[in-house]
Amino acid sequence: MATISPNTDGPISTAQVVNWTGISTGDTINSYAIPDEFGAIGCVQITGTFGGATITLEVSNDGTTWFNLTDLQGAGISATANEFADFTTAAIYIRPAITGGSSDSVNVRLAFRGWRG
Repeated sequence: MATISPNTDGPISTAQVVNWTGISTGDTINSYAIPDEFGAIGCVQITGTFGGATITLEVSNDGTTWFNLTDLQGAGISATANEFADFTTAAIYIRPAITGGSSDSVNVRLAFRGWRG
């Protein structure tokens, strides 16, 4: 069991890119604090070896109590195979969560674009 912390690639073009790589069942996954200028519009790309695992995307305003993030149609963002989803959020923290599975290694890549209304 490892501790997986987010790392950033951005900003790339006009997006802030955040990655969690090699997530496995039982890992501790650290959250990412969304900068206010990137907190409204985003997308997630989930890829890797799932081994029966489910990855969900969670948000929180206090870093303690977590809720499932929903896509633009209102469905919880969840993947058991490669997946891509768009979302909006004003949450302060975001993180992937993993349940079930074995011999899994999943990568989660987020891109945030600020909404300038």
